Amino acid sequence: MNRRLDALPLTVWDNLGFRYELPDASEPIAFHLAIDGVYEPETRALMFRQLHRGDVFVDVGANIGVFTIPAARCVGNNGRVVAAEASSEIFAYLTRNVEANGASQVITVNSAICDFTGTVRFYPAPKHKFGMGSLGKQFDAMAIEVPARTLDEVLAEARIEHVDILKVDVEGFEAGVFKGGRNLLTGARPPLVVFEFCDWAEARVPNARIGDAQRLLLTYGYSIWRLTDFLRGGRPLREPLENNSAMLVASRQWRSPIAD
Repeated sequence: MNRRLDALPLTVWDNLGFRYELPDASEPIAFHLAIDGVYEPETRALMFRQLHRGDVFVDVGANIGVFTIPAARCVGNNGRVVAAEASSEIFAYLTRNVEANGASQVITVNSAICDFTGTVRFYPAPKHKFGMGSLGKQFDAMAIEVPARTLDEVLAEARIEHVDILKVDVEGFEAGVFKGGRNLLTGARPPLVVFEFCDWAEARVPNARIGDAQRLLLTYGYSIWRLTDFLRGGRPLREPLENNSAMLVASRQWRSPIAD
């Protein structure tokens, strides 16, 4: 059996043979890796269908690396992967997992990706919820100061001029990532964007409305699909989602490229 939990340190192998050290076995990321061998299989399926050798993948809210590391295999030695994680504690797991899996093409960034540069308050999650660290107040956690950088700044420093897929999962603060990535998202070679929508998470963002991340991408010229619809070549959403949750895909092509 190629998937198992070990005690110290706690380690999981996925169904591709990648090894992940992680803080707690009961958290959903760890649980699905251990039991199913994959976390969010549809998101990973999209990566495998859309990424090619030499491509560039950016993972904002990379956590322990469950998308970063498979993406590194997809893009190969000539590709690039940028993985950003705000929590210094979870970032330590991310860097160890990248090293353990030999993903030398990955650039790791220990910062919150925002629409400004400086510092920002971050609320760590307890170990059994390690995938939910956020800029929003939660879990009665004490806020800590973490570095804040824009996506455009991070990419410029890494000398990356285009991105093929941008994946964003930052617990409701996706709009800030998109504002700070305006140059990338409105440029001549815009990336495919995969991101999480969650109404209660976005409701915590100060001076914002639920659905603002989607509205911002629409102003940049993107169309937006539910991930399941995109994978089968379906039609985009008629208007931004404002209720419940979903994985979404945004493209500046009118129709899903997978439909071609």
